[in-house]
Amino acid sequence: MNLKEMKTPIQYHLLLISLPVLVLVFFVTARTGESACIEVLFREVTASKCLTDPNKITGNTTSAEDCALQCILQNECEYFTYCKNLCYMHQSFYDEEIKDSDCNCLSYILISGNSTSWQKVFEMTVKSFKRSPVYLYWDKLPIKKVEFRVRKTRVNEDDYLLVFNGTGTDSTSWFQKDKIIVNQQNQVLRNLTFKEKDPHFRIEWGASAQQGFFEARRKPGNNEEFDIFLNIKGTKVSLEALVVSVQLK
Repeated sequence: MNLKEMKTPIQYHLLLISLPVLVLVFFVTARTGESACIEVLFREVTASKCLTDPNKITGNTTSAEDCALQCILQNECEYFTYCKNLCYMHQSFYDEEIKDSDCNCLSYILISGNSTSWQKVFEMTVKSFKRSPVYLYWDKLPIKKVEFRVRKTRVNEDDYLLVFNGTGTDSTSWFQKDKIIVNQQNQVLRNLTFKEKDPHFRIEWGASAQQGFFEARRKPGNNEEFDIFLNIKGTKVSLEALVVSVQLK
């Protein structure tokens, strides 16, 4: 059940369970007449930075709690900043580098699912590379694990999956051999490279790069196009998408 498709909520309660987490519990009525209780979680990400976002939506508000309510009732809002009775609402993903500036305001991000669900941070397809504000404040969040998932083009093929220990990492330092805790393909990995601004991911295995490697990168030129592929002994295999997600403690 989607809150954004509801009638105006007839009642909601705010529970401050363990700061910096905001938990909103809504008692709502759908257009069908069905009633439900829905729990929505926001986690504080920073109290000193504001996103530089020309597309933000601004509303008047009296509190961070009311700002959270405005955000979840606004299409595509999954990140908000409460600042001096103003509510700045932001989309969840950006297809360009995210920037911020100094401020004295509280910012929260919507937690998908429950507190232990995977939260998507990066997504690359052949047409786009999207970023969540999570990556900008990575080192301020209690990140436990990082999931690196490559989707193959054939429906019946398993994803390529690695899981990293994310404790004490930043937005790039998690991508290291010694932090791998799940290697679903059981390959002997030789070298890992990640440059976020390009963006560029590369994983090599075997005795040399000629043995095999995975690469996801921006194509040369001015068009927003990306190449995601495996190279196995000189044979290139195109892939569908790359998704990086984090799990919080």
